Amino acid sequence: MVKIGCSSLFFWEYDIGEIVDIFLEIGLKNMEFFPENPEFWKKRNDLDYINNVKTELSKLDVTIHAPYIELNSSSTNENIRLVTLMETFWAIDLSKKFKSELLTIHPGKRPTARIPTDEEYNNFDDYLEKSINYALKNEITLCLENSPKKINNICYNVESMKKTLDKFENLYMTLDIAHARENSRDFIKNFHEKIKNMHISGVNSKDHYPLSESRINFDETLNSLLNEYKYQGALNFELNDLIYNKTLLKQEKIDIIINEVQYLEKIIE
Repeated sequence: MVKIGCSSLFFWEYDIGEIVDIFLEIGLKNMEFFPENPEFWKKRNDLDYINNVKTELSKLDVTIHAPYIELNSSSTNENIRLVTLMETFWAIDLSKKFKSELLTIHPGKRPTARIPTDEEYNNFDDYLEKSINYALKNEITLCLENSPKKINNICYNVESMKKTLDKFENLYMTLDIAHARENSRDFIKNFHEKIKNMHISGVNSKDHYPLSESRINFDETLNSLLNEYKYQGALNFELNDLIYNKTLLKQEKIDIIINEVQYLEKIIE
């Protein structure tokens, strides 16, 4: 059975213990934990705090998302590339500590709004090789997330993703259906054996709307993955609270996730 979960970032303003309580109240089975939640990020070097978070997260199945804000594994700036690699290694260590078998990482990108060159791809390949080797030593599976469609992004389409996955046999995939949009079924057709994690949301004026409000219908995408290809991983809602024209109260966020879970369950039943 698949595990329905949610990204911790949707509840970014609450401490980790409270987020876990919310998930348990809703009945979620999985959390995609973003260490860049503000509270965690500020305390991530406090060992006592980390151990307390470990205890809280042990109440759920957990997948980890590596840090990505301000980072770029394909940057022309070697210092940014180095920090990106260091943060990925740190996230691999964190995954092992929190007993997460999967770590989602982001592709690189060209720093300017131009098509990536061999230089960006080579920088990204170097990052992947080092990250995969470190992950294998720690028995962590690296899952590369497909990027949103932008001219400077690597791995936003099937061709670019295939080029990368074919090169690294120990690299797997986190499929973000909102990023893939109308091409989500093509991603599944080509990479169903590689997909180990899922980000679930809809597309409206922007990505990461509630699935129930999506102008793109993902019912066939999800049914194909689960029923035709027998996907058994997590289905993690990744919603953006900035799409709303007000600051959401905690109960409003809870109600949104409950509605999304009910909507998803009807699709996949």
